[in-house]
Amino acid sequence: MKRIYTFILLIFLTSCAGDGSKIIPNTTIDNKNATSLFFYRTGGYVAGGVLVGLEVNGNEIAKLGTKEFTQYAVKGDYSISVYGTGIGGFGMGGERVTGKGEKGSKRYFLISVDAGLLTSSFTIDEITETTFKQMR
Repeated sequence: MKRIYTFILLIFLTSCAGDGSKIIPNTTIDNKNATSLFFYRTGGYVAGGVLVGLEVNGNEIAKLGTKEFTQYAVKGDYSISVYGTGIGGFGMGGERVTGKGEKGSKRYFLISVDAGLLTSSFTIDEITETTFKQMR
């Protein structure tokens, strides 16, 4: 019986662990052949235990927990989707943004939760480099 409880506890603990980083990525590195995309997920109580799935051009690049960063390089235009993952993300809405990629450019995005009365959804907004660097 203890093994079953331990197994269930491990499932819940690992479902809240993202694969992003708590350290701000180095934004001074220039990628002259691609567009660099930088992402930050805010912290908070609402949906704090739900990982946000992050897709770029249909490929999942990360699952971010609260206050986690990630980055990704893309050549050409891009389409970004955010959505809730796992059991906790069931029924949570998401959002999609698109953009035109330019070689050597950098784009910064903030992922947050829009909490409603009965439902919540993840949102993604483009922000400035200065605002991105202030995120901690």
